[in-house]
Amino acid sequence: MRCDDCGEWPGARFGQQVLLAAAALAFLAAGRRALRRNRPGWLPLWIAGLLGWVTVPKYFICTRCENYGKPCDFFYGGRYAALLFKAQPDRPFNAAGYFAEGGTLALLGFLPALSARRDAGSLALYALGAGLFQGTLISVCCVKCVHRATDPWKRKYCPTFKITEGILRHV
Repeated sequence: MRCDDCGEWPGARFGQQVLLAAAALAFLAAGRRALRRNRPGWLPLWIAGLLGWVTVPKYFICTRCENYGKPCDFFYGGRYAALLFKAQPDRPFNAAGYFAEGGTLALLGFLPALSARRDAGSLALYALGAGLFQGTLISVCCVKCVHRATDPWKRKYCPTFKITEGILRHV
């Protein structure tokens, strides 16, 4: 599946980043709506999950990635992480990174769905936003990662890498 003849990993394209950001905003707006309508008291916890997701996993994951310091396809994450943290290429990906990403994403992703479980309209809108974001993420970021990544931990630990690899196998 890896593309050995593709040359250097290209930087993120601005138009694709705009599309990814728009999908992320739609996802966040739908999540916020579901929480405000059904469980407004959960909003601070959800916002903490969002803030945690845009910081903590960057330390455990992005600082160890081959695209650290580069404008990678995941919201220019390599450059963003370089502004916050020093590179750690000699430190392997470990359970802390997995739990930082998974824990913050669980708060961010599941709280709106749980809050809207009895509100069909909010749940459908949230599911649509989540699907739009995940589909855009896969098409903008993950396909390139599957083809070009050399970090073995991505194949081993990233669930979206595995999903994308499976999709590409069947296309």
